[in-house]
Amino acid sequence: MVFQLPFRFWTRVQDLRSRRGALLLACLFFIQIPIALGGVETPSAHSALQDAQKFYQSGQYFKAARYAFAAGEENPALQPLAYAWVTSSLVQAGLYNTASYFFIRTLQTADKPTIRRVLTHTQELLVRVGADVLRKYLIRHTTYEDYDSLNRSAYLYSLGKDALLKGKEEKTIGYLNGMSESSPLWPFALQLRGTAFAISGKNEEALLDFRACARNSGDYVDRARAASEQTDVVSLRDQQRRREAEDLEARCQAGESRTLYQMNRLDDADHAYEQIQKESLVWPDVLFEQAWNSFGRQEYNRTLGKLASYKSPALSFVFNSEIDVLRAQAFLALCLYSDANDAINEFHSKYTELGEEVKKFVEKDPSNLSRFYESAKGVLAGSLYGQSGFQSLVNRFARGPYFQNLVAAESAIQSEARAIRTFDSSQPGVLHERGEGFPGFLELVLKWRLKSIHLLGGAYVKNSLIDHHSALVSDFEKIAFIKLEMLGRAKHRLVYKRPSEGERTRGNVIPYRRDDQYYWSFNGEFWNDELGDYVFGLETECGKS
Repeated sequence: MVFQLPFRFWTRVQDLRSRRGALLLACLFFIQIPIALGGVETPSAHSALQDAQKFYQSGQYFKAARYAFAAGEENPALQPLAYAWVTSSLVQAGLYNTASYFFIRTLQTADKPTIRRVLTHTQELLVRVGADVLRKYLIRHTTYEDYDSLNRSAYLYSLGKDALLKGKEEKTIGYLNGMSESSPLWPFALQLRGTAFAISGKNEEALLDFRACARNSGDYVDRARAASEQTDVVSLRDQQRRREAEDLEARCQAGESRTLYQMNRLDDADHAYEQIQKESLVWPDVLFEQAWNSFGRQEYNRTLGKLASYKSPALSFVFNSEIDVLRAQAFLALCLYSDANDAINEFHSKYTELGEEVKKFVEKDPSNLSRFYESAKGVLAGSLYGQSGFQSLVNRFARGPYFQNLVAAESAIQSEARAIRTFDSSQPGVLHERGEGFPGFLELVLKWRLKSIHLLGGAYVKNSLIDHHSALVSDFEKIAFIKLEMLGRAKHRLVYKRPSEGERTRGNVIPYRRDDQYYWSFNGEFWNDELGDYVFGLETECGKS
């Protein structure tokens, strides 16, 4: 009995699907915020709207947004056009979070001309505030014909991502095929399309997409590094985009490796895995997959060596219960039953109480999504090392780009709130009391955005915990089967004084050595540049009576 490495694209899709409930909740939370216009003089609606357009043309974007908003509140018939002007003005002012609210409100008016006007900001808003905030509204309220050539790619990306979440890989491929390669979303689209191809069994197409994705992402990283060397100031947004690009590059390289594994091209897969930088957040998982790749080549000593790297203090933060399952399975493949039994006992000691802790945490207050969000946010803010088993588990998804971007969005919202107060204080002839007028309304909008972030993040954390708990339960079942297999073989050896049929067919392939590799004895010290390169030197007991 041998457990195989499951095709690991499901982890990426699982990560995407864990956001679906969050997005649903964010949409449900989207409410009509009460208007507070006290202290603001509103001229006639039509003249206010005309003034808004004049201020916009002269570059006074915040003032333009204020006048357009006042026009819409005075005359509801003008709201669609007024909200479109508010959206455009706030985008030009760099207030993307508040702009996203008026963007959505414009879509909900069902006024086709103004919807098409505001859709010219789709790509920029999608990049700035994230696809999950806007995706459902774009799908529900717009059509392919509503977009210009520049912003149509953002719409197709939304459709493609939504289709993949629903398990409709062919539709995903069809939508993403229509995107422009010049779109800033194109590298992310390549990853989605590569995933859809791989799940569909179209491996050659998947390889092409993952390789192109890695190239595109790598080019962006190189440009970002070059730009940062030419300036002393690197914005938070630039840091975030560089982090996203670096992570995407590594994930697409991992996608290529996993596709090669699926194709049973194990030597090529091993070489592809070697291209992933050890500094990336993906590498700790990749090391485990490399161990599986070695297992598939029957290089059990190399498998155990790669798994031994997780004993290093540098990787003590890694949580992956499958590591211990594979360790037990490798010892079993070598017929080293005492070592296999030790690995099984270690698994139970590490994960029995943790499984109960995760279950209790999820069931304690399941509807309080802010609790889930704040818990993961606390783990992210803490040290990577010296954490509890529960915190190490949360690290697996809290330190990924999706959750980190949500936390970064909170900082962006706070910066936007300060910018709004600065814009407001520079406007003559109006009251500047906190919570009043157009700035007061924007404060409510930002509270909505913060709440939507907590809902998105909280649901993502909750669903991730549920997914990891399910995986942990599955690993307990695998460990139980391995123990039964081990006991069965040991009994056969004792009763019949000769190896079982399964033992005679097993063996250990001597790991090959590349020209740049050397064999050294392990002296008990881990060196970061050696992680992932260890090889055991155990003799197989299979075939011995």
